[in-house]
Amino acid sequence: MDWYEITDRFHGESLKNDGDLAVLPEEWQRELAALWRLEADVNNGGYLQFLQNWGLQTYVHALAGLRKIGANKMASVVEECQRLVDQYTDASLPEYERFQNLMSNPILNRDGTVTTPPPSPIPDNILQMIDDLSYHFMDYPDDIATLGIEHYASHIPNKT
Repeated sequence: MDWYEITDRFHGESLKNDGDLAVLPEEWQRELAALWRLEADVNNGGYLQFLQNWGLQTYVHALAGLRKIGANKMASVVEECQRLVDQYTDASLPEYERFQNLMSNPILNRDGTVTTPPPSPIPDNILQMIDDLSYHFMDYPDDIATLGIEHYASHIPNKT
């Protein structure tokens, strides 16, 4: 049983409905999909990439999954990242607007021109803290794969 294949299976199923986790009928399936997204995006571009790409729904399910499997160090990292984001973003805004400019990196357009989005609402020193926490997540202080398989094994169909 491969952790990444299992989690990707449920992530893939959610993509049939534009990534909405609600399409998955079971809470444990939503948690597995969210854990795939969390690992993939944090390892690729950090916590802010994860949040911008997938939003609070996925954060909630990923955090629940981390807690359920006992990955408490990684859950604490994710909670701290979100706490910092919440401190500097306007919760009254629709989620897309609230999170769209968290990462204000220049963007290379298809025509070769560079677009600089508006500055992040998060101060540079806090962005650095979130980056540092993201790297701590990437160090895997908890063995998510082993913990996840142990916890979710009884739910997963077609075990190999």
